[in-house]
Amino acid sequence: MSRLTTAGLLALAGELSETERGLVRELARLKLATHAQLAALLPPLVAEASAASRARTARRMLARLTDLRVLARLERRIGGIRAGSAGYVYYLGPVGQRLIAYWQGEGLVRGRVRPEPGSRYVRHRLSVSELYVRARQAEREGLLDLLAFDIEPESWRVFQDGFGGQVTLKPDAFARLGVGAYEDRFFIEVDLGSESKSVIARKVRAYLDYWNSGQEQTEHGVFPRVLLLTNSETRRAALVDVCARLPAESWPLFTVATLEHGVEVMSGQIEDETHESEEASGESA
Repeated sequence: MSRLTTAGLLALAGELSETERGLVRELARLKLATHAQLAALLPPLVAEASAASRARTARRMLARLTDLRVLARLERRIGGIRAGSAGYVYYLGPVGQRLIAYWQGEGLVRGRVRPEPGSRYVRHRLSVSELYVRARQAEREGLLDLLAFDIEPESWRVFQDGFGGQVTLKPDAFARLGVGAYEDRFFIEVDLGSESKSVIARKVRAYLDYWNSGQEQTEHGVFPRVLLLTNSETRRAALVDVCARLPAESWPLFTVATLEHGVEVMSGQIEDETHESEEASGESA
């Protein structure tokens, strides 16, 4: 397929609907998203009351944007070939990359064809995308206001350690929520059980180093809670044990939960029991 000319790109930028432009921007934020996740991010259409009708609209829109090379799909589908269109995983195609750069005032850059990422990266990235989608849905239900949701590398922080060296803290995401009259902030780490407890221990101690640096508090007035999200209760218990081995005064910084309850914990719908569990683990250690 021939490369889209500058005139063609500008014409396409003007032809896309507001909903299509919003969907492209959401995928630029997420980097990877499933068909179901992108469909869930579409704004509710009053004229389409049924789930089946909304699903058809999503299929048509995603197919059109893919044909235009605004979006692209991974070769490997979630759930295998029998999953059909629901199994597609999307990322920005070369035209989508050029559109985002144009909308952000970066000029008419050239899009790139990117290599297929590994399955571990895909699983991790889609877990972060799912958390974002659920937060957006909770916002629509009036449970919270999603004031910010930055995904790496936008969520990263650079600071100086105690020896004057430069360190980069790399949260998977940073979220700022309005819940009632309050605002809460979170650094988010998504764990899918593939890393050892020693690796997790180094990660949580990096947050302690950043907390002790005082940089975040100086720049923003508060230090976000560190939310460790994982994929099973067994793994959650293992992460609680890691946090229990930190100095007791740092325990309130950390919250551990399963991915399915991440948004409920952030919005206060589920009471945080991590600290009590950590204390119990600390006593038995």
